Amino acid sequence: MSKSTPEASNELEADTRTAVENVTDSDWERWRSFTAEAYECFHEKLLASRLQFPGLSDYSSVERARETAGTFAWAWGAAAEIQEAINSANAWGMRLHEWGAWRQVVDSYELDEDKWELLYHFVEPIAFFCMFQPSSLADRLMIASEALLHQANCKVFSGEPDRLDQDSLRPGKTLRRSDRRRQLNRLGKRWSNFNAFRNALWAMDGADYQRVTGNFRDLSAHSFAPRLMMGQVSRAIRSVAPLQEVVAQPEGDYLLVDHPTKKCVRYEMGVLQPLPLDTSHAANLAEYKKALIALSAFAALIDELCARMDG
Repeated sequence: MSKSTPEASNELEADTRTAVENVTDSDWERWRSFTAEAYECFHEKLLASRLQFPGLSDYSSVERARETAGTFAWAWGAAAEIQEAINSANAWGMRLHEWGAWRQVVDSYELDEDKWELLYHFVEPIAFFCMFQPSSLADRLMIASEALLHQANCKVFSGEPDRLDQDSLRPGKTLRRSDRRRQLNRLGKRWSNFNAFRNALWAMDGADYQRVTGNFRDLSAHSFAPRLMMGQVSRAIRSVAPLQEVVAQPEGDYLLVDHPTKKCVRYEMGVLQPLPLDTSHAANLAEYKKALIALSAFAALIDELCARMDG
């Protein structure tokens, strides 16, 4: 048997490296061609669906707040908080429009492998962002309106104490959403435009949306959320429950009955089914339309606050 020379080994390594590079280049070219085609289709769908898009929110209330002679805290933070809330809503709206276009692109491909590539690289990052917005924007609007109402109350109503419910909490703790709602009702009760804003805000991120989306936002933040369109998540959920015993019944049959005192470890084997892409998008779009109503009512409330402080 002949021994390989250093020159032969180097040539073999070079040939192997060239073959790997050729495969990599070929895969890259296929990927580039695939994504270029998908992006072209995406832009066509995006353009075609412009008239169906519900639109964005304007920034007139930001300037209104900036020009108002409120308290020092109002002058420092009111316009910025309003602007950030509108920025969040408009970013959501633009990504939601893109999600709708990508959804149509995904539907136009037949192979599951192609659909999966589009979902992984283009759809999931956008959808993930959008699915978080109903809850986060509702909280952001609640916090902003709380600050605006409190500062306006301090400015307009003589003897109004500079005190909020969270003042009694330990440092670093915040009010629960239910407690913040209760406080917001108290802060806004003297303003005529508050009820319309409150009702629109309360309508956001409701139980129906959480049900349709499989509680996606909370599970994504704290556990395991369902996938979008394709893929299952298998889970074994552990709990401690009453021990069950088979007990004979007078009729001669048997019944599984919880023991009154004994406990045992129980595992529930389940599978999270994927969320349909069209259903999730439709639910998120409905929430965005609610957000537009809330922002419009928010602007009307801001205008009332500013008019009273300027008067």
